[in-house]
Amino acid sequence: MSEKYPFGLRKTKRRKVVAEFEEDQPEVEEKYIIEKDQLRELGLVLPREMMEDDGSEDQWKAVRKATDHDVLQAELNQEEADKAIPEAQRLADKRSLSMKIIGAEYSFQKSQLRFYFKAPHRVDFRGLVKALARSYSTRIELEQVGPREAASILGGRGHCGQELCCRRFLYDPGPVPMDFAEKQGISVSPERITGVCGRLTCCLQYELEDYVARLEELPEKGSEVKSPKGRGEVVKRNVQKETIRIRLAQEEIEEFDAEEIEAIDDSED
Repeated sequence: MSEKYPFGLRKTKRRKVVAEFEEDQPEVEEKYIIEKDQLRELGLVLPREMMEDDGSEDQWKAVRKATDHDVLQAELNQEEADKAIPEAQRLADKRSLSMKIIGAEYSFQKSQLRFYFKAPHRVDFRGLVKALARSYSTRIELEQVGPREAASILGGRGHCGQELCCRRFLYDPGPVPMDFAEKQGISVSPERITGVCGRLTCCLQYELEDYVARLEELPEKGSEVKSPKGRGEVVKRNVQKETIRIRLAQEEIEEFDAEEIEAIDDSED
């Protein structure tokens, strides 16, 4: 019976796909050669909980476990693809195409060379594809990317000083709506929660689930609790600091560590 596992393609553009296994039971972090429509790639096994439930992810098939030689070949392929970027940009400029080539990658067997580019609008690049195919004697693909994908390809550092999450460990970063910040009680200037891509930072998305879970562990706002200074009403909860602000009997408001606060059962009233 075949099983499906999520795979990460850690190339110029990080992608997450699903590959079907006939016999093997792969371990997380193992590398395999996977295939789709005669196109092969080197993929990294991801935890199964990263697989979408709706089956919407790109479907591939596992061919075999990757060897050290396969890994080296993939690295050499990437080095060669990177060298093709200046030539691709030159050919684009020659045709007065308003586009910036920001990345390139070969498929594992070098049967396809894909270029990623930024542009302020849609670009008719059919002539460029033909010129690149003549230069590199392989199938050429060009893909226009948005600001968030471009940041993932180019890399950089966020406000926290860490390498961008979209480059370090996220796959296929999606849109981040403003209510993700509102749900986490974040009310800082837009510049503080805007990434180098000009969009809301990805951490607002993947930290939301953890924030909600931790918030549920704290007494509800408006509930009565016991504090080191007596009973009071919860007026504010800070998940990041793990503190709770209490309005005491004398209308004083004081902040305590969450572990100092005890919920009051109705039976105690």
